[in-house]
Parts: sequence; structure tokens; C-alpha cells
Amino acid sequence: MNPAAGVLVVLLGVLLFLSPVPMWVASVAPAWWWPFVAWAVLIATIACHVLGRRDP
Repeated sequence: MNPAAGVLVVLLGVLLFLSPVPMWVASVAPAWWWPFVAWAVLIATIACHVLGRRDP
């Protein structure tokens, strides 16, 4: 895939990161920071996978 797909994944991840769901999980979790770290790691992993794909 082209780099634009990886950028799109990152931008969509940022939008979802700022959605109410992680905010709600962070508010009920004992350590408020871990949902944000987990979400950032997930989005980074997906973006790296998309950028590293080679379509035949």
C-alpha cells in the first residue's frame, strides 16, 4: 500500500482516540493513562502494518 493509507489510518486513529469511549474508560479505570497508551500502541501497530505491506 502507499504511504497515504498509513497516514489515513493514523488520522482515523487520532479521531477515535479523541472520541468519548477512551475518555469514559479512562474515567472509570484506576490508572487513567493506560487506555490512552493502549490505544496509541494499537493505532501505531496498525499504521506500521499498513505502511509495510507490499501488494503484488
